[in-house]
Amino acid sequence: CLHCVSHGHHPPTMGQKVSLPDPAPLSTPGEQNKTATGGQLFKFEDDAYKLFHPNVTPELYDENDGGEKPNWILDVHETSFPVSEQCRMVSNNVSRRVDFLAPGVGVFAVRFQTQAGFAKFLDEYKDALFENTHQLRATDESREKVFGVNFTAWANGEDAVDTVWDTADEDAAPNDAKTPTNFVDGKTPSGQKSATHSDDVPDETSDFDDDNDESNDNLSTPIRTVSGDDALDMKMGALDNSFLIRGNAVDVFRNQAGGALTNADVRVQLKDFDGQKITPTKGFLANAESSMFLLSPDAGRRDKLYQMDLERGAIVSQWACQKDGADIPMSDVVADTKSSQMESNHHTFLGLDDNRLVRWDARLRDGIAQELASPTLGYKDGHDFARGTKFKCMATTGDGCIAVGSEDGKIRLYGDSSMRQAKTSFPGLGSPITSIDVTYDGKWILATTATCLVLLHTVVQDGKTGELTNGFKTKAGSSIAAPRLLKLKPEDALRAKGAPLVKGKFTWVTEQGKQERWIVASCQNYSILFNFRAVKLATAPDEKLMTFTEYNVVGKNAAIAESTFVHEKFTGDDTHLVIATTKGDVFCAGG
Repeated sequence: CLHCVSHGHHPPTMGQKVSLPDPAPLSTPGEQNKTATGGQLFKFEDDAYKLFHPNVTPELYDENDGGEKPNWILDVHETSFPVSEQCRMVSNNVSRRVDFLAPGVGVFAVRFQTQAGFAKFLDEYKDALFENTHQLRATDESREKVFGVNFTAWANGEDAVDTVWDTADEDAAPNDAKTPTNFVDGKTPSGQKSATHSDDVPDETSDFDDDNDESNDNLSTPIRTVSGDDALDMKMGALDNSFLIRGNAVDVFRNQAGGALTNADVRVQLKDFDGQKITPTKGFLANAESSMFLLSPDAGRRDKLYQMDLERGAIVSQWACQKDGADIPMSDVVADTKSSQMESNHHTFLGLDDNRLVRWDARLRDGIAQELASPTLGYKDGHDFARGTKFKCMATTGDGCIAVGSEDGKIRLYGDSSMRQAKTSFPGLGSPITSIDVTYDGKWILATTATCLVLLHTVVQDGKTGELTNGFKTKAGSSIAAPRLLKLKPEDALRAKGAPLVKGKFTWVTEQGKQERWIVASCQNYSILFNFRAVKLATAPDEKLMTFTEYNVVGKNAAIAESTFVHEKFTGDDTHLVIATTKGDVFCAGG
């Protein structure tokens, strides 16, 4: 089960079930004639949807009709606004309902009178969104230009006939995900039930109980650290310690049995050998978690990597990122595999820049570890790609395969033996990918965009052997499952003031055979939690559900710097959430 944390300050309610009022009869022949494409309009006010107009027909029109650059506008009753991902449109096929955010106006829902009217509107809206996003007309030729010939249906949310949906690992997994029954464990921060609806779930459905676990009340108390710069990141350890990065300092926490964290009252100042402060935004643990490698790409230090000795509490090396004497700037660095930070003899790791993917080696060419104050990283392997790849982020599987997300939304999968050419490439859906994660076994990828989490299932059937494999091992092609989108409901996006989703990730698994059970992302003052098992079952191909909006919410009274999980070594069959706010308060569900 999942253990979560709450706080005494209660932000506005998020994640609760919000149903539409019962349909009202159409009173006049004029209204009845509009039922083919019309519906009832509701506005979200005071935490409820209220009837705003008994019969409206949403209309889409292009302000630049006939021009080269489309500019589609959605007009609903007296409200008009440009079509974009910022509308946070979600649909419910069962109730013929679409919900959307009208920027600057509010949140609305339309319940269509007929299934045909509902389907017609969705098709037209998808075309308008495509044209506004890509500035191309929604023709087959344009879609092939953007997504490629083999991925036009995939990008439209259509699974191929031979799509594989491998959930065999759910049947016998010992660490089974259970729906949370307490919030501090089972309630939203305001004490209301946490429940949502998805495209294929009627509004009346609720998956969450109202049981309260009084034994977890103590978990609402934060672990406080001394004042300092804003927290930027939380690095969880699987051994003795975990670390909160605060500007140019690192606060140390002790990992405890049962999943708890305690403040070690140790702060390490980050300064280079010239005494200048280092403010890292990227980094990873290494050398059996006795070292941390830190990168400051936003501060003009992209060609240097700083190694902090966590036992000595100081920067001990300033690594130069070079190849053949030329500086090679980096924008991201990650460990080689999901578990390599726990290994004492693992010397390689990965670096990324806009058009470059590199495996570095922190040893001399003859294999002896460098101990110089300012050594140069060994360029073990890598490739410089054509300009325009716009790499942004990366993650690794348990066996060292690499998933790379790009500014243009593309996702590339590289095997564990070569970085020269991606085994599988997915086209972008129109939004930049800001972070990416992958399960230990490589079967699932989670890409974070500002308005949704893109979930990809990489499993396909090998055409020669008939066995199941994944897109890291073979070229997957168009038979791979279409993307599933994990979204906030529009009313929750409004409560979060349109803040982007950031740093989506799976629960942390470092061992073959274990299964990730939860997904978390941060959004302003909120941690958004998706039950991964529920997502997989609800969005299976037979369910015809491509957008999932069932989640739990934990709110805090400060912006959240990191939402993450305690390593399963300390929690057994449970999953414990950790939240670090920018103020430096850390909340942990262990104990």
